[in-house]
Amino acid sequence: MTFGNLCPPPMKLTIRFLFVFATLLAALAPRARALPETEATAGRLVLRRFADAIVSVKLTVTLKMAVNGRSLPPNEIKVDVNATVIAPAGLAVTSLNSVDPTMIYEAMRVQMTQTAMSVELDGAETKGLRLRLADGTEIPVRIAAKDPTRDLAFLVPENPAAGGRTFAFVDLRQTPDSAAVLGDCCHLVRLNEAMQRTPVIRPGVIVGIIERPRRLLLVSTDAYADGIGCPLFDAQGRVLGICLRYVVGNVSKGIVVVPAAEVADQAPSF
Repeated sequence: MTFGNLCPPPMKLTIRFLFVFATLLAALAPRARALPETEATAGRLVLRRFADAIVSVKLTVTLKMAVNGRSLPPNEIKVDVNATVIAPAGLAVTSLNSVDPTMIYEAMRVQMTQTAMSVELDGAETKGLRLRLADGTEIPVRIAAKDPTRDLAFLVPENPAAGGRTFAFVDLRQTPDSAAVLGDCCHLVRLNEAMQRTPVIRPGVIVGIIERPRRLLLVSTDAYADGIGCPLFDAQGRVLGICLRYVVGNVSKGIVVVPAAEVADQAPSF
C-alpha cells in the first residue's frame, strides 16, 4: 500500500501540487557554474589582494519626524554598510543614500506617503560615524564630499596622521573600461556582522550598459547581495566600478555600477 492510497483526495491533490511546485522552483533556480580556471584564479587573486580594502561604515542616525502634523518620538537607526577604500590615506567611497540622514528620511517618507500620510522632517542627527577595518579597528571619519546624482559619499579619517597607517585600497585611476555586455565579472563583498564580516567573491555577468545620460553598468542580480558600496572586477581582475543605487527624484530605482574612472573623477583630493 502506498502513501498516496492512505491520503484522502484533497490531500493527494495538495501533495501533487507541492511536488510540481518544488520541481518548477528547482528548474527555475539559478545554477552554479564551474568557472574556467583562469577566471577562478583571477577571482582568488582579487580576494587575496583587495579584501582588506572592503570596510564597514557604521553610524547612528536619529530622525525626528511629524506625521499628519503630529511629532513622533525620535527614530534611531543603526547603519552598518560596506565601503571601499580607494586611496592609501584612507579615502573611502560608499552609497550616499545609505549614510546621509536626509536621504534615509526621504526613502522612509516616500514609503509612508504611499499610505496617504503627510510626513515631514523635524530634525536629523548623525553620530558615531566611523570605519570598521578588516582587522576590527574602528576609526572616526567624516563625509568629505557628496554627489547625490551618482549616489556617492566620500569619507575621510578625522585624524589621517594617527599612527601613520597606510590603508589597503582599490586604485580606481588609470583603469581601462573593459566592460562588455555578457562579459564575466566578480563582485568583492564583505558579509554582515552575523556572517563574521567574511569577504567573499560572487561571480556575475554584465547584462547591460546604460550609455545616456552617463555610462552605467547593469549586472546580474546575484552580484548585488550585500554589495552596495563594493567594487566590481572583470574576469582578468581589473576593477570596473563601484556598486551603488540609481536614484531618480529621491527614489531608488535599482542598483547599478558606476564606472571606476567616473568615481575617481568625483573623489576629493586627499
